Amino acid sequence: MNEVKHNKRIWEIDFVRGVLIIGMVIDHFMFFLGGLVPNIFANTVIPQWLISTSDFAYAYWTHPAKLAIRYLGLLLFFTLIGISSRFSKSNLKRGLLTFGFGVVMALGLLIFSSISGVHYYALFPIIACLGASMLMYYGAKQLFVKVIKIKEEQWKWWSLGIGAVIVITGFTLNLVFTTYEYRFGHIFLTMMGQYTPGPWNSDTALEPIKYPLVILGIEKWGNDWLGLLPYSGFTFIGGFIGEHFYAEKKSLFFRTNEEKNLAFNDKANEVTKPINWLGNKTIWVYIAHPFVLIPPIFVLFWIATGQWPF
Repeated sequence: MNEVKHNKRIWEIDFVRGVLIIGMVIDHFMFFLGGLVPNIFANTVIPQWLISTSDFAYAYWTHPAKLAIRYLGLLLFFTLIGISSRFSKSNLKRGLLTFGFGVVMALGLLIFSSISGVHYYALFPIIACLGASMLMYYGAKQLFVKVIKIKEEQWKWWSLGIGAVIVITGFTLNLVFTTYEYRFGHIFLTMMGQYTPGPWNSDTALEPIKYPLVILGIEKWGNDWLGLLPYSGFTFIGGFIGEHFYAEKKSLFFRTNEEKNLAFNDKANEVTKPINWLGNKTIWVYIAHPFVLIPPIFVLFWIATGQWPF
């Protein structure tokens, strides 16, 4: 009798990650349509219907409710990165790949800005912050387990503590140095760095002495920016969740019943297969999506205006 082969991927992790990556693609599509490409065509005559479409996308991009959802998504994404470290064959390789693409992205934006004349420089884009957070988590775990020689099962509590310190420090600094008037509805956005001092755009030259402040998250500068404070802390908290709740590398549903647990995980993976596939390919979707979204929007503006922007 043949043994039943069960899906080893934890469906809820891939599903949540897939939903988040879909939200990111929609978010960036609106940014490309409402900000990036219209700025490239700023010196052309854009038809009114396309201006209205672009204005709608820009209004979506800057709406406070959307901003709150964006930061909640980022919080969850960094946490899931930490949880996923429990299942990764090589967190070092994964972190280096992600951080490396962040560096390539920053250089790509530098080249694009130089060619287009539109300032979209980035010193520390989100993908670089993700990669750096992975490497911080990997390095800290190696230090505590391999060098300091704490028991591996105790690492999760150190991870939780380190994450809590980083998050609280980041929240506190953002609240103290905010550039925005305190209002109840904006406290979450303030803590997450929306009102961190500094310009979102890259029009203002950044002094080299401020590079560490931008990377830490104490000051913002450049497009697609995100600082290590507080976000790397969520990766450590996610590491705790992965080590503690996914110690057996099984779905959290029906944990007390092995048969139901496996059957539910298989069925859920099948039902949510397209979304879970995206969740499984998160890094590659992140890398590829600008090359898929920007060209058709660019061509749309080119045809509508009848002018080459450069």
